[in-house]
Parts: sequence; C-alpha cells; structure tokens
Amino acid sequence: MVENAGSFPTPQARRAINHLVTHCGGVLRGENVFVVCDALTRDIADVFVLQGQELGAKVSLAQIPDLDRHGLEPPAAVGEQMLAADLTISLCRSSLAHSHARRASAASGRFLSLPQYSLDLLCDPSIMVDYEAQAATVRKFADAFTSGSEIRVTTRLGTDLALRIDGRVGNCCPGFVRKAGDLGSPPDIEANVSPIETSAEGIAVIDGSIACSELGLLSAPVTLRLENGRVVAMDSPLEEYVEVLTQMLGPSRSPRRVLAECGVGLNPKARLTGAMLVDEGTLGCVHLGFGANHAVGGCNEVDFHLDFVMREASLRVDGVSMIRDGALQ
Repeated sequence: MVENAGSFPTPQARRAINHLVTHCGGVLRGENVFVVCDALTRDIADVFVLQGQELGAKVSLAQIPDLDRHGLEPPAAVGEQMLAADLTISLCRSSLAHSHARRASAASGRFLSLPQYSLDLLCDPSIMVDYEAQAATVRKFADAFTSGSEIRVTTRLGTDLALRIDGRVGNCCPGFVRKAGDLGSPPDIEANVSPIETSAEGIAVIDGSIACSELGLLSAPVTLRLENGRVVAMDSPLEEYVEVLTQMLGPSRSPRRVLAECGVGLNPKARLTGAMLVDEGTLGCVHLGFGANHAVGGCNEVDFHLDFVMREASLRVDGVSMIRDGALQ
C-alpha cells in the first residue's frame, strides 16, 4: 500500500495528481476516464478517480491482479474498458505500455502509463514541470531519430555502442497526451527510437539505474557487450547484479536480450532516484531498453521490457552531436 497511507493524500501529492490529470492527461468534462491499478497502488488510484470526477469526467476504476513484470497483458475485460475510454490512466506497478491491449486502445483514446507510482514519487520535483514547454526539444530529438541512419552512444566510463535506425520512426514522448494514440509517462520526458533489432554492436557501461525493484539505483556499474543486436556478455564488480540480470534476460537466444530501444531523457527537474519514470526522463541520461518494442515501432514481440540508464552520456546521430557528456547541444 501507499507509504504513510494514514495521512494520504498530502497537499503536495494532491497537487501532483491534479497536475497529472489536468496538464498531462488533459481531462475534459464529460470524457470517459478509465483508471486501472493493482493492490499496491489502489490508494493512489482512488485519489486519481476523485480528481477526475471533480473535473466532471465519467470515471471508472478496475483493480487487477499484480503483474510481476513490465509488458504483460491485463485481463481481457480491462482491455475492453481501455478501448471505450477517452483516457486510460494505468497505475499498475508493472507497465502496460508495451501490451497489445494498450496498442489496441490507441485507435480511440489517450494513455497515461504511470507504473511504480508511490507517495514519494508524487512528491518528487520532477512531476511539477511544464511538460508542454519541453515539447519542442523532444520533437527535435524524435525527428533526428526518424531522419537518421545511425546512433552512436559513448560515455567516459567506456560505453561505445553503435546501432542502426534506418527506416525507424522516432517516438516523441513529452509526458502529456492530447489526442487519440498519444502515450505519456510523466515525469518521464523523452524521445526514443527502436533500433534495427540485429544492428547494435559494442559496449554499454550502465552506471545509473536499472528499472526494476531488484536493482534500481546502481552502486556499481554493469557492463554489457552487444553483438548482432543482443546482449552476449555481462560483467559487474557486484556479482549479484549479473546473477539477477542473467535470470531476467534468459538464455543467449532469448528475445529478452535484444536491444529494443534507445532513449534520451529531457526532464530538466529530474534527478536519478531509482524510480523508473524519473530516471528514464532525467536530462542528459541515455537509456537502453531490452525486450519488447513491437508496440513502439519495432519488431521484437515478447512480454518483457527492461531499461538501463547511463549518466552523462554522449549521443550522435549520423555523426551530428546531440548530447555531449550529458549536455544538450
């Protein structure tokens, strides 16, 4: 349940929820809003429902069984409710963003994907940002990905990774949704692209975080070696990191090992905390997603997605510097 549930919602958390519903979700009077949660986020979900009702929306709520990893499908009845909603707000601890149900609902509605939300996250300064003011920067990166052919990512710790993006469309994710098909995950503000699944070659030294409860904010780096688009070796001074990741990513030919996403964080108020949506959106960080990307422009279909965040990265598209040591160019 929510931390300090006896005093929830705090004024700060209530302001954050109002900002998420009005500014990020764009809820209008009379709209059909569907909130989906699990047992761990029910308290927070109830406040989202109340906020939507105060705005004059028709709000329904469904609590589903806990999902043990990102990318799994919700119950069929929940998928049907998503199809009927103008806006779905998913507060499940595991993300539904890469699910078939979310993808189907894009034809008729907007989607706010808010996994791993907690009272602490609602009080994080990264929530209370003007998302619309960042949209032009996000679009600049997404357009560069769409028109580009190759991304090169480097860091001072030894990352040197090249990947092909020919024909792939950059995803503009400014953290707010306004029209059917829009997907937002505030406080994550990012642009990303799904690389050609067999293209990634090189080394990635992950020194920020790995977006799962077992790992989170890292106390030692994890080094990944990629060949033909997939992880072929892992190393870390902390052996338990490698053990956890080996279990999660599976055997050498598992589709979970495929590099599915390269993303750039663009939220100016975000700082690495171990919370997935904050870390992915932290300005100057680059994250690599492994596993599913079929719902965001790629071809790898698997019920798994895991993001790895690097600090102070440099990124070039077709040789043009977009980020240098974490600073936008």
